[in-house]
Amino acid sequence: MKLKGKVAIITGGTLGIGEAIATEFAKEGAQLIILGRNFDRGQTISSNLSASCGVSCEFYQTDFNDSKSIIETIKKIIEKHPKIDILVNNAGIATGGTVESLSEEQWDEIFRVNVKAPYLMCKYIVPVMRANGSGSIINIGSSAGLVGAWGLHAYSATKGAIIQLTKSMASQYAKDKIRVNALCPGATKTPLLEKVDHEFIKMIPMQRMADPSEIAKGAVYLASDDSSFMTGANLVIDGGFTAV
Repeated sequence: MKLKGKVAIITGGTLGIGEAIATEFAKEGAQLIILGRNFDRGQTISSNLSASCGVSCEFYQTDFNDSKSIIETIKKIIEKHPKIDILVNNAGIATGGTVESLSEEQWDEIFRVNVKAPYLMCKYIVPVMRANGSGSIINIGSSAGLVGAWGLHAYSATKGAIIQLTKSMASQYAKDKIRVNALCPGATKTPLLEKVDHEFIKMIPMQRMADPSEIAKGAVYLASDDSSFMTGANLVIDGGFTAV
């Protein structure tokens, strides 16, 4: 088990890629702390993973559009878990629109959830990792943060910001033995992409979307000692989309 004995926080861990990461981490023996908005779903996933994988799994209901909610959750976690080994900043929204069509409220919301929330998580968890002498932070980016995204101007901008934040943090905290990497998925079969145009799928060299578990296995790699000399990197899992 690659993550046995490790304590891992996963934001947005109740759906899609986040749920898949929680599942793969549990299989690898991690002690899970899942954050999400849906209380019932969070409790169900936590109970199921605890029962099926024999690991400790807790759920904290958190609104990533609300700084107060995030900070209150972090304080509760740190009080109970003075040792945090892994942080996965996965929670995010993908509001469609262009700079012309998006309202200021929509623009601000997506930046609060996709950029400010990871900033707050890192702000309070980095000192814990430093005190413990090590840590691995995985920021979930996107292929849309590496190339332009038609009709997703704000989303693309937030993911570009996350990738650059990852590089800055990686260089800053390497001396503290805290590794910071970005995991950049391409189109993935999640509720977020239920209505993907088939013409878009034709643009992917592998001619299909990823299964969430394929992305989650990349997160296991970044969280484990298998990637011990890897920091400031973008692990791109997109079926070759950004290669053409």
